[in-house]
Amino acid sequence: MWYFAYGSNLNTAAVTEWCRHYSHKTPSLKSGRAAVLDNYRLCFPLYSEYWGGGIADIVYDPGKYVAGAVFDLTAPEMAILDEKVNRKIDAAGKDIGLYKQIEVKVAPLGKGEPVRAITYTGVSVEKYHIPPTKHYMDVVIQGAFSYGLSMMWIAYLQSFSTQQGRKPRPPGTGDAESRL
Repeated sequence: MWYFAYGSNLNTAAVTEWCRHYSHKTPSLKSGRAAVLDNYRLCFPLYSEYWGGGIADIVYDPGKYVAGAVFDLTAPEMAILDEKVNRKIDAAGKDIGLYKQIEVKVAPLGKGEPVRAITYTGVSVEKYHIPPTKHYMDVVIQGAFSYGLSMMWIAYLQSFSTQQGRKPRPPGTGDAESRL
């Protein structure tokens, strides 16, 4: 299945580090292709204990777009990402974690037709901006560079206000949100 990444999951090293700490096999994110999701915008309304600040989310906003990368992943690989982003579903099938999956249509840059992909969006989103830490934004920007996203998109990412913060908290400290 196709998966569209736009935040820290763009950074293969960050995903690999999280998987190593939690004893998971790392999803194959090496063969991703730059892609664009139309009619959404990037924002930072979610707080992560792990990152110590705001983390990326997308919201529907006609006329805007989000740049990222699209990957062809297996169901077990998506299950690992579900755990990484704290996607949880209760017995009734209701999303109760930090993120939920949604289906979107993304356009790979260069050759290729648009594809239907799974991505994540926040479940209970606040309306205000929570500044991400400088370290978190550096991780996102490095991921954007690695998939060849445009310099215009990189400049946009650099325009967000950040807080000094700290590096990610070591695994095993804090609550379930610390896993993000």
